[in-house]
Amino acid sequence: MGIADKIFGSARDRFGKEVAARVLALDSVARTVYDAENFRVLVFRTPADDSPGVITLDMVFQETRNASAAARRAAVGRLVEVAALPPTPDTWELARPLLRPVLRPPVHDPEIDVVRRPALRYLAEMLVLDSPSAMKYVAPQDLAAWGVDAQQAFDAGHRNLARSVTETLDRARARARAAAETTGRATGKTAGKTTGKPVGKPVGKPADQTAEPEATRLDDSGDFYVTSLPLVEGWLGALRQIAGARPLVFPTSNSVLLLAYESADADRTTARLRDAEREWTESARPLCPAPITVDDDGAATLYEVPADHPAHAAVKHAAILLAMSSYGPQTEYLRDVAASGDPFPASLKGFRSPAGEEFTGTTWSDGIDSLLPHADLVFFPKEGQAMVQIPWDVVAEEVDLTPAEGFHPARYRVGSWPAPEVMARMAARAGGALV
Repeated sequence: MGIADKIFGSARDRFGKEVAARVLALDSVARTVYDAENFRVLVFRTPADDSPGVITLDMVFQETRNASAAARRAAVGRLVEVAALPPTPDTWELARPLLRPVLRPPVHDPEIDVVRRPALRYLAEMLVLDSPSAMKYVAPQDLAAWGVDAQQAFDAGHRNLARSVTETLDRARARARAAAETTGRATGKTAGKTTGKPVGKPVGKPADQTAEPEATRLDDSGDFYVTSLPLVEGWLGALRQIAGARPLVFPTSNSVLLLAYESADADRTTARLRDAEREWTESARPLCPAPITVDDDGAATLYEVPADHPAHAAVKHAAILLAMSSYGPQTEYLRDVAASGDPFPASLKGFRSPAGEEFTGTTWSDGIDSLLPHADLVFFPKEGQAMVQIPWDVVAEEVDLTPAEGFHPARYRVGSWPAPEVMARMAARAGGALV
């Protein structure tokens, strides 16, 4: 413990006490209690209140622990706004129209009491109650009080996003018409009168005469929930149909979504990836630097390109950033709570080859019960021998790796190495040999 911690308390406690103090300043609050053991603030509306509201602190503290002082103050301000919200509706009829889904980083601590489910490989979907001033996360006990399950609540939240979906599709149509009209003028043709005005801030260079859809930056207006839109079934597919190209959407933070499209020009795609990484890096609440798109079945998925694609290195880099930002906090949490006899949570590490190729790796130690993250390569270290490096897909086929229950992103439980003949076969398939 440093001197500052001895004098002022830990950063965790200082954060909790600051939230409690600022919430207490609200006219609607009679008193607050900072519960250091459970890292939460209890909010009492009246002196006789025996059913206090609860502000859980861990998720916001973890999100902003390495952020600037200004970003932390803003995060505390958002928690204060939550405390100023009206009480949670007592009935499903009152709660249902207020529900919205939100895309967030996964939560690894089961004691953080929010309704959540996996979304894509490295992200999570949560539920909030919307209000004109702020939003409040929905807890499992709220669902119990309303007499509904999580699926019913998520379905209601998705339906409530219908208005935002319509608005964004109208904007996409307007941009497509404007691009077609621009191309028509450049070629001496007309594309008909354009109705509607494109909304949003262009990203990067203006569209050229190829009429490829223009990249746009969408900011959350407070009730728009732009970063939730990739969760809505059919939204990405509709964008693809309107633009004639697969959309690439980057929810770089909780309130910013960059909208671009797949391009034959790899430099354009690479530029959009750089824009997204910059937004993600500079955000106080970073979310996803990697592009989300739609597959041929209409489902949202992370964008991938073949290894020989000119933009492959940039797309791979973004995917690695997302994977490590998700697995890193998970590994840290699992190691913090691990008890004697629990499997060891192996880490995901990023590497760059001498040729400049980026990849991820994780280590399978012989005889140690471990939880492996999904990686490009699995390392098999043994003292006195050259370390064997085998692609994940080869290992998964030879030893039938299956995800362990209860982990998002996924982890795979392993113990002793496979039989020597299996190890030799995997090494041969990987182009190497056991020493």
